[in-house]
Order: sequence, then structure tokens, then C-alpha cells
Amino acid sequence: LAAAFRAIKAGLKVAIMTKADSFSSNSVLACGGVNASLGNSKEDSQREHAEDTIAAAAMLGDTAAIDTLTAKARQSVLELERLGANFDKTDDGRIAQRAFGGSGSKRTCYIGDRTGAALVQTLERVCSDMGVITLENHYLLSLLTDRGAIGGVVALNCADSTVIAIEAKSVVLAGGGFAGIYYGNTTNPANTSGDCLAVAFRAGLRLVNMEFIQFHPTGLVGSGELVSEAVRSDGGFLVLEDGKRFTNELQTRDRLAREIAKEIENGHKVYIDTRHLGGKLLSDQMPNFCESVKTRLGLDASRELVPVAPSAHYTMGGIEVGEKAKTAIKGLFACGECAASGVHGANRLGGNSLLESLVFGEIAGGSAANYAEANDYRDYDEAAIVKQTRRVEEIIAGENRYSLNALRKSLGNKLTATLGVFRQSAGMQDAYEYIGHLATLKSGLHCVDKRRENNDELVQILEFHNALAIAEVAAFAALERRESRGAHFRTDYPLARSRFCKNSFVTLKHRNFLDLRFLKPHSIEWQLDRLRRAMTN
Repeated sequence: LAAAFRAIKAGLKVAIMTKADSFSSNSVLACGGVNASLGNSKEDSQREHAEDTIAAAAMLGDTAAIDTLTAKARQSVLELERLGANFDKTDDGRIAQRAFGGSGSKRTCYIGDRTGAALVQTLERVCSDMGVITLENHYLLSLLTDRGAIGGVVALNCADSTVIAIEAKSVVLAGGGFAGIYYGNTTNPANTSGDCLAVAFRAGLRLVNMEFIQFHPTGLVGSGELVSEAVRSDGGFLVLEDGKRFTNELQTRDRLAREIAKEIENGHKVYIDTRHLGGKLLSDQMPNFCESVKTRLGLDASRELVPVAPSAHYTMGGIEVGEKAKTAIKGLFACGECAASGVHGANRLGGNSLLESLVFGEIAGGSAANYAEANDYRDYDEAAIVKQTRRVEEIIAGENRYSLNALRKSLGNKLTATLGVFRQSAGMQDAYEYIGHLATLKSGLHCVDKRRENNDELVQILEFHNALAIAEVAAFAALERRESRGAHFRTDYPLARSRFCKNSFVTLKHRNFLDLRFLKPHSIEWQLDRLRRAMTN
């Protein structure tokens, strides 16, 4: 939406393509808020925001990208307010801010506990009013390219299962991450299957830092559904079964997730306690939390303890992008969670994900607009359309041999057990081999329901193909990173190692061979210097 808003302001014809409806995304589910150093609660600065972000990134953050993120934060939030986003306000009328883990100041601007949904609604309205076309129920199958440049995309029209080509002078990939592959233990919808990453990977682009998968410390036990960091920020306590607090609720997510997971491993139950906050504050500030707890667990958060556990939440890795959101394919750009912009490194600060989408969405939209203005439509090989048409027809027509739901659950359980909060070599090797085994079964997945109109089963099979490809890359990169850093914690290598103070890059070679390289991030010495100064201050 941020990319489309920027591009259509340049006078171009812009369409947003989404595989579901326009309100189905993790952006909508992002409850807690968006960071900006407004200083409305206490003195704050861009420098402090940048240093907090660098520290959380565990030496893998791209300092230029972090400077861009934090420098544009204030402008992004105030622009949203101007467009109609109704942020919560202080008594003197300024945007209210709450404290999030790992931040040295109250920096997170919010709209109750539904910030993401409110911001999406604001941008959707503005984009619609300006003439952005929305293509709902269109599923990305592949890219159309011509001599290293983009020509458009190949998509499945879910309404009738036809494969179509959509020509475009430039394309922005903004399709989110892949934590939904942890089926049954994730805050994400099941359809968060890494589609954009898989399509880009098959098109020859590199995937970066795929081993860094953030587990949100507080997911509802049983469903994994998000209990926003806002609940802890606004005074919720983490307690054991005896009702006593055992940790600092506002430390970085990687550390807090490990503390909670350790307590659970030791046989304890962990709860979030909001009973002392009172029913009015809960209903005013956290209505989504109260409703989820009531619906999922049948509990009253104002009177009862709410059981929580870490849940797969956010993926720091993604498609390699350079300056101004560019990929290695001319005219193709990427932003948001599907892109490795470098701002999160090995671990993301809460409140920086919506901000990244806004800042780098605007940058990607500007880059795409500039490219489209300077270039014409490209020719493309129609064989790509034929190939995807055959693939879809085969999945619909074939005889099904396996339960898709069972395979998705199996993958989710295996990843949770071996590529979760704690990891070690034998478990990850087992996961890598098991993913390979599941890949041999995918050719036996076909639609039981043969109808062509809105066939959800067809889309879910295609998503599972992508989930397997992405899971293989993540497991491979995690195995090769023989250290602990940020969200990647190995019990067999519990310390960070200087030889791995590098980003991982995975490329698909010769169809099925994965090639991995570790390369230093930009300006590592500059990062070290800023981190030392932050610690001294």
C-alpha cells in the first residue's frame, strides 16, 4: 500500500495484486504499534532509535538502511496522521507512545491494540480514492523476465483457476514472510507461506539470513495466536503457576522467548497476568486481546491468568535487495517482510516492522515509478505461462494420494521441534532430511475437489510447494551457521562467533542444488563503534 501510494502520486497506473482479499495480511494483525522518535513521552532522538535497532540486530544490521529507517520514521507517522490515521493521543493532544522491548524510550505510536488494521484501512482508502486498482484473489505463480529485466508476472486467477499474464513496466514484491510454515505454532495465518520469496528464489535471486526466525514470546497456548507486546508494555506481567514474576517483560524478543521456553522445558506453565490492570483499561486499550482470550480459551483476562508460549512470528531473512529496494532483476523491487533490507539483522525490535513496510514501501514505490517512467514494456517468453498452466492443470486433474492438512501439520511440528527457539545440529539435520522427504511426496498432492471456481485446495497445494522450498533454505542456512546470534540460538554453539559475523546468502543452482555463502554486512566497524558508544552512554 505504501509503494502503491508513492507510485500513483507520480501519475502512473498502479495495481495491487493479492491472493486473498485486501484486508487479509499480517499488517492487519500487527497490533502493538509503529516506532518513531517523536519524543512525546520523554526525550528521544533518531540516533537513539538507530542505536537500539543496531544493538538488537546483533551486528548484522545494515547501518545505512537503519539510518534511512529511523530518519524517515517521524515523517511516515505524521503523514499517516495527516491522511486520517487516528493515533491514540496524550492529554495535550500529541501522539501517545508506549515502550516496547529493547527500546530505550517510549517510542511506539499506537491505535489501541489494532494499529496495523487501522493503518491498512487508512492507506487502502487513500489508494482507492487515488485510483489504485486492486486485483483480489490472484495468486503469484512466477515472474515474467526478458534478458535480466522484469516484464510482469504470471498469476492464477482464483475465481476460475485460469493462468494469466499481467504485463508491467515494473513490479514490487511485498508479500510478507514465511512464519506460517510453522503450521499450528505461529501467530501468522496458514497462508503466510513465503510465496514471494519462493518465486524470487526460483527466478535466480538470492535469499539472505533465512535462519533468523523470530518467535514472539507470547502466543496463546493451543493456537499460537498473538498476544501483542502492547499487553506487556501497558503493564501485563509474565508469571509462573505460583503467580510470581520471573523476568523483565520488556527485554528483546529473542531473549524473552528463550527465558519463557526454558521455563516451559523445565515443566512450568507461563501466564500473562493482566488482572491488576482493571477491566476498563483492558477494554479501552486491549480489546482485541480480551476478545481473543475469550474466544480461543474461554477466559476473562480481567479475572484469570492467560497461558502463553513462544510462537513463530516474524522472519528477518528475505529477498536480497540493494539501495532503493532494487533486486538483481531490473525493474523488480522488494520491500517489507519478504525483503532483506538489512534493518533487522539477526533480530527485530517490536514496532520496527510496520515502520519498515512504510519507509521501504515508499522507497520501493518511488524506485518502481522512476523505472516505469524511463522504460517501456518488455517482451517475455510465453513458455512461462504454458509451464504454469500445465502445472495447475496437473494439480487439479491428478489423483490425490496424501492428506494436505496432515503434511502441513507434519511440517509445522517438525520445524517447531527442531528449528524453534532452541536448536542443535542433530535436530536441524533431521528437519532438513525430513523436508526433503516431504518434497518427494508433493507430486502426489492433487485436488480432491475438481471444481475450478474458487478452489482453495488448489491454492493451498501451491502454497505448500513454496513452504517446502523455503523451509529447506531456512534449515540449510541454520545448519551452516554454527553459532548463536539474535533469534538463532544453538545449544551446541551457545555463543556468537566472530567468523560468523556475516550475512548468509543462499542461491538455487542447477535446479535443486543450494549454494550458501557468508559475507560481511556493510560498515561492520562503524556498527561496532556505534554499539560501543551506546553501551558507554
